[in-house]
Order: sequence, then C-alpha cells, then structure tokens
Amino acid sequence: MRNRYVCLFVASMVLIAGGVWSITSYSQKRVIPPLEVASDKAGAEMIAGYRKWTRVNPSPVVQEPRISLQCAPPTVQQTQLESANPHSHKFIGVYVNDVGRQAMMNEKLPHFPPGSVIVKEKLPAKDSSSPELLTVMRKREAGYDPEQGDWEYMAVTGDGKTVQARGKLEKCQACHVLEKATDYVSRNYLPREVWEKLR
Repeated sequence: MRNRYVCLFVASMVLIAGGVWSITSYSQKRVIPPLEVASDKAGAEMIAGYRKWTRVNPSPVVQEPRISLQCAPPTVQQTQLESANPHSHKFIGVYVNDVGRQAMMNEKLPHFPPGSVIVKEKLPAKDSSSPELLTVMRKREAGYDPEQGDWEYMAVTGDGKTVQARGKLEKCQACHVLEKATDYVSRNYLPREVWEKLR
C-alpha cells in the first residue's frame, strides 16, 4: 500500500514538473518576439543615410500650429509641458528617398509607389544640426492598411538608431487622414517654386 502511494506521489510530481517546464518554456518564447526586434533594427537601417536623399525643403520651416493640434490634441498637462507635443514650436526638415521623389516633387495629386520613404526631422531651432526626433512614413505593399493609404509610420530617436514606435500608429493616422487627396502626405513644407511646378 505504501509503495502505491509513493508511486502516485512520484507520478504527480513528474506531471507537475512537466507542466511547469512547458509553461515556462512557452512564456520565455513569448516574452521576446525576435521578429519585432529584427523589425525595429530593419527600421533604423532603412533610414540610415537619409540626409543623402532628396531634401524637400532647402531650409527648415516652422511646423504649422494647425498640424500641431491635429497631431497631438493638447490636454491641460500637455499645454503646460511644451515637450509633450513633438510638433510644438519646432522646425522641420524633410527628406524623401528616390522611390518617392517623383510623387513628392512633381505630382499635384501624388500617388506614392510602394517603397517610398519620407523622413521628417524635428529640430528645436532653425539653425539646429541635430534633430530631437525623426518621424517616418513608409509606403507599404497594397493591402497593408488600405483604409489609411497603406502607410506605415515610425518614430525614431534623433540619432536614427532607436525605433520608439512603429506600425499603424493611430496618432499619426489621425493627422494624415485629412490629407487623403494627396495620398495622406500634406507637403505643407514644399517651397513655393516647387508648388508652382506641380502637375
């Protein structure tokens, strides 16, 4: 009888240990998704050297207050903290890669092809050479997010090394959805001489 209880006890312990091992193993696999890490690294690599791309506005321009409010509607706390809104009292410099250059610089009603990438530098002052933040739009393949023009958004640290957020970012979409007629890109920073030549 005693041996029977010992066998039952040992069998129970084996089952419990096996269950704990399975749960722990599954949890460890779920904690660090390697695809997300690789995706963020690829995001930073995608914009590496963006300053060699086409500079859309020759000199930094002030971000319009209208865009500031659309991008981040201020709460009482945000109003008190200027840094809560990356567009508030900032200057911007915009770059576009070769894939998106034609649509950006020549088309009145542009349709950016997949692979187009636009990088917007957030500068604390007009003469700043080091951006505080980079915001990025990347045109993805058809079907990625058709209701939002298939654009993927990224927020990247000013040095271009760390992706802080990436994907179908609602905060970005809320602003860009107003620019549907121009493929969700406002281009309010285009110089007048470029605007006049758009066809």
